Amino acid sequence: MRFRRVHEDVLTTVFQLLARVRKARALHPRGVQMTGELNGTAPFPDKAAVTVRLSKGAGTGRGWPDVLGLAVRIPTESGDWDVLLSSTGTGRLTRLLPKFVRHWRDARLGTLAPYRYRGELLWFMAVPGEGEPPTRFRIHASGADADWHEVASVTLRPEHPTTDPVAFDPVLNRPPELELAPRWLAALREQAYAGSRRGRQGS
Repeated sequence: MRFRRVHEDVLTTVFQLLARVRKARALHPRGVQMTGELNGTAPFPDKAAVTVRLSKGAGTGRGWPDVLGLAVRIPTESGDWDVLLSSTGTGRLTRLLPKFVRHWRDARLGTLAPYRYRGELLWFMAVPGEGEPPTRFRIHASGADADWHEVASVTLRPEHPTTDPVAFDPVLNRPPELELAPRWLAALREQAYAGSRRGRQGS
């Protein structure tokens, strides 16, 4: 138990220092933020005005491979839901690993770790439409079998950028019926995001 606590404290400190050095998020430090519209089926709302952020995980320069990121803040009846997706594989095992790509058209952006929803594990994956960067994403869901089916779409409005930066946080902002899973990984994510928040605040 003591070893676990030390491990969590180290993870928090690492992400705190990284965010402080970058003066931004520990990961995906730079991005483009805009508004959009989501249309979906459960667990997504039927229709919602959303805030969206496109980013690069390591913040490499234009044309260099990176882990691409898509963050979507979705208003729900129980509060905001922040869905964060990064370029990954699409198979049962490869969807658990980040993937470096050069272009949005080559990316499939997944949640890496699943949610637990109605007693079942559930992964999400966004498929970009045309354009670099794209203006539309189709969001798919799958269970343990990695059999993907479309559950929502997000249409971006690049002509309507947001003026205030949004601190997307999938740990703090999610509906109560969607639990981060598995629990041991959720605990690590909580420590990482806590460290990143502290680093950005300069504490």
